[in-house]
Amino acid sequence: MRGHAAAAQVEDDDEEEGEDEDEDEDEDEDEDDVAASGGGNGGDARTALHLRLFAMLLRYRSLDGHGYQAAIGQPVWDVLRRRLGVACEGFASPLNAHLPAYGSAFSEVDGVFGSRGSFLGLRPQGGSYEANPPFVTPVMDACAQHVLALLEATETAPGQPALSFCVVLPGWRESAAFTLLSDSKWCTLRVLIAADDHGFCDGASHERQDPYRHSPFDTSVFVLQTPKAARKWPTDPSLEVELRAAFRACRPSSTAVGRQLKHDAGARGAQAEQQRRKAKRSRDDEGDDGEGKGGGAKGGGAKGGRAKEPKKRRGPRMSPKQPGTRTPLDDATEAELTRWVTLKRKGDFSGADAIRAALAARGIVADKERPAKKAKPAPSS
Repeated sequence: MRGHAAAAQVEDDDEEEGEDEDEDEDEDEDEDDVAASGGGNGGDARTALHLRLFAMLLRYRSLDGHGYQAAIGQPVWDVLRRRLGVACEGFASPLNAHLPAYGSAFSEVDGVFGSRGSFLGLRPQGGSYEANPPFVTPVMDACAQHVLALLEATETAPGQPALSFCVVLPGWRESAAFTLLSDSKWCTLRVLIAADDHGFCDGASHERQDPYRHSPFDTSVFVLQTPKAARKWPTDPSLEVELRAAFRACRPSSTAVGRQLKHDAGARGAQAEQQRRKAKRSRDDEGDDGEGKGGGAKGGGAKGGRAKEPKKRRGPRMSPKQPGTRTPLDDATEAELTRWVTLKRKGDFSGADAIRAALAARGIVADKERPAKKAKPAPSS
């Protein structure tokens, strides 16, 4: 009996061990399933990151265009950090921020990626900052006013701290922001860079092969400083030379331009505008040469000098209004141009300016694509 009991006990133990092994195998399979499905603590963190990335990417994708996110290039940043001690950029995004400290438009989705919130809400009392706002008139004006208010506040601050701003704007002389910064007593340097002589980092560089693209506009660089900041980060003539060279280094290569022209309507518009400016300069140079040669008592005429050659008559310039002279853009761009015209007619000039600036950042000149119709003269009685 004891032998049978012992044998039975051994059989029971073997069965229990087999059941334990089956349970262990089931647990291992469950863990593998959880890992494969992204569950568990690691999976939860990964899923949360993906959701935050999705929200951020969708937010910026919902803007009218990548032109809002164009930024200065690496060579320019090298100069600003070395010469002006810039440690924070005011208008950036998680997709194009160069510095760890930056401000952005959407703190609710950008905050987890390091954004300090809107630049217009920051109240720095010292330090050096860069501000390159979207080329939208109300935003640029608000940026200029905020910078000047912060500098004014230092006059009553203890010790009058060193506060410096480098502001990058389009060379729109008619804009309020341009005038405010140009006329400010805090302005220690202003550099106007021709459109053909520089480029910007593409707002969609995170998903494109070529990081740089030509600028559709002239660019103005303003440096505004308190007296203490001017002593700490001087803006001598060599700074302008370095800035011009750095912006020039951000022009896209000819190969990159070829790729952009093939796939990007904005790049085609920028190149057309660039060619128009070059042709205008060439015509102006020809006119200057014609005035300086021939004519007068010393240049020719009755005393036997070389007679002045008559200027060649140019053919009639094709008007954008003539049928067949305008190449249609893609459907989305044509829709934006139509919306721009509609807003102007309704008197919503702020909205129209925003669309105009967004198109211009992509190299599309709205006023040339949809020129205003001249009013017909009233019939004489």
